[in-house]
Amino acid sequence: MQALISAVKSHPLALFADFRRLFAGRVISAVGDKFFSIAIAWWVLSEAGEGSKFHLGLVMAVNVLPVVLFGPLLGTLSDRSDKRRVMLGADAARAALVLLLAGLLWSGRLNLFWLYCICFLISGFGPLFESAVAASILKLTSPEKMPQAVAADASVLQLSNVVGSALGSVLLAAAGVAGAFFFNAGGYAASFAAVWGIRTGLRPEARAGTSFIAEFKEGLAYTFGNKPLLYLILTFAAFNFFVSPILILIPMIVKFTLRESVTWLAVFETFFALGSAALALLLSFRELKGNIYRWLFVSLLLMGGCFAGLYFSADKYAICLLLFAGGAALGGGNTLAITLFQSVVPDEMKGRFFSVLTTLAYAVMPLAFMTNGMLADEFSVGFCLAMNAAAVLGLSFVILLIPRVKFSR
Repeated sequence: MQALISAVKSHPLALFADFRRLFAGRVISAVGDKFFSIAIAWWVLSEAGEGSKFHLGLVMAVNVLPVVLFGPLLGTLSDRSDKRRVMLGADAARAALVLLLAGLLWSGRLNLFWLYCICFLISGFGPLFESAVAASILKLTSPEKMPQAVAADASVLQLSNVVGSALGSVLLAAAGVAGAFFFNAGGYAASFAAVWGIRTGLRPEARAGTSFIAEFKEGLAYTFGNKPLLYLILTFAAFNFFVSPILILIPMIVKFTLRESVTWLAVFETFFALGSAALALLLSFRELKGNIYRWLFVSLLLMGGCFAGLYFSADKYAICLLLFAGGAALGGGNTLAITLFQSVVPDEMKGRFFSVLTTLAYAVMPLAFMTNGMLADEFSVGFCLAMNAAAVLGLSFVILLIPRVKFSR
């Protein structure tokens, strides 16, 4: 018990008030994001007619397209700007756009065209916010506690997904899709208030007259010139092509394979997020030791095995267990990789590096979503699960072959 109390007291969330404020705001905001994603998925599958599977893949592709198109430019902008102001601006813009979407739905004027356009704009502010967060973690904590802080920050999405997934069906039943949109806008407002309370200076270091274009090129040169880092990023981009479709396959499993209600969509999403959150939180209390590449290999291998299990299982409770294990594998792998990057990338380069990382990792997602949407329409959801499982299992061994990034502990 004493050891547990000591671990809690020495945790970054207990030690650093501004990091705690950022964490709380991100959790609330991300809960709203989860409500939003569940509501959109169910609205598209229910309202888009015979091509609903394809349209779900397309709307998910639209949600990541801004990251691919604008990520590196927004990362450079973040590195040159006050990170606090960047986060405040991104939250304010996203809240206004979600309110617009809710208003269109409430008035009965929402259609697929407006949904695509507004989702694209909302997503455009995501990489700006996230690159500012990535460049702020060290400043809000300390070099010694940075790895634990990264693990805690990585758990934000998973923790919020647990809450958002568990309550998603309740909210949809009580307030409808428009209510979920209004809640998401409130989440961005809460995040805005939390970031407003940060007192740590997050202004960039003074630069000797370097231009935006020069710094943009410098960020690209650093990322593409560091071969071990680049190989690891490209490997994860390849995995992302086969792992990210789970975001549209879970709703399809519920709607078309099991023919269940949105309640089971919320249950499955909860178990998937709970696995990710549990492992990410566990890692936030532990010092990372051993060969990180070996642990990355194990996490990816487990993920592929869980995908394969989903293909063979039609039992709802077995699917819950498989999604929990797959979520844990995904959460653990992401936490390990981000911790490694935070350790080796210079602080003044992090906004640009993480924006390039996100761009390369997300670049495959629009094609992955649309491909799986079309294949599910043409063949079946099971075919997509089997294809992705085989690819992840085969590609996991690539982690053991690529050059190593030196990880300084």
